[in-house]
Amino acid sequence: MFFFFFSKPYISIVGEVLPAKHSEENKEQHRKLITVLEKINTEHDEDISAKFMPTIENEFQGLICKGCNLTKLLLEIKNAMHPDKIRFGIGIGEIETDFQSDNAITVSGPGYEKAREALRFLQSREKKKQMAFSDTYLLTAEERNDRIHLINTIFSLLSTLELSWSDRQREIIYNMIKYDDTQTSAAGRLGVTQSTIQKSLTAGNYYAYAEASSTLETIFSEIGDK
Repeated sequence: MFFFFFSKPYISIVGEVLPAKHSEENKEQHRKLITVLEKINTEHDEDISAKFMPTIENEFQGLICKGCNLTKLLLEIKNAMHPDKIRFGIGIGEIETDFQSDNAITVSGPGYEKAREALRFLQSREKKKQMAFSDTYLLTAEERNDRIHLINTIFSLLSTLELSWSDRQREIIYNMIKYDDTQTSAAGRLGVTQSTIQKSLTAGNYYAYAEASSTLETIFSEIGDK
């Protein structure tokens, strides 16, 4: 067992869309975010306890009760918002108060506090002009630093690989992950040859990315597996 909690843990997510340079672009960015989150809430309804929603300025948050699809959910948000950049603070822990399933703002407790702390950590690195090593960072209410370091190292690997993708590689890799089937099927959906799919997957280090994602899925599936 990777995680251990005496009571039911949740996965709290606090996200931030890096703001555009101009106010009009920010408004469009916000409208786009609302649409993306509505789609996430619908497609991942069984995994979500409190729906994702914008909070202040360019931030948003949501609460997950099942972790098996967490990495796919994060990738879906990033892919849908591309080329806008997003970072995620993730916290695992208890939720202390009753909350409304359609209002993530009502969520509070150690898990949410850790998610907020994780996002502040990412923000502080940017302010210090340190190179962003990852767009996702995890903290838990249960302090097991060796385990958390392993997860964050994998998140860093995923972020590094994503930054290397061309738009075509991103499209193909996301399609493969979303549908979880063959190169031939992906080629048919995207209207390209199977060899084009293969070349893009190889150039984008898809198999290393998929293996790392699978490792995280196995770890996070412990949340809500009962």
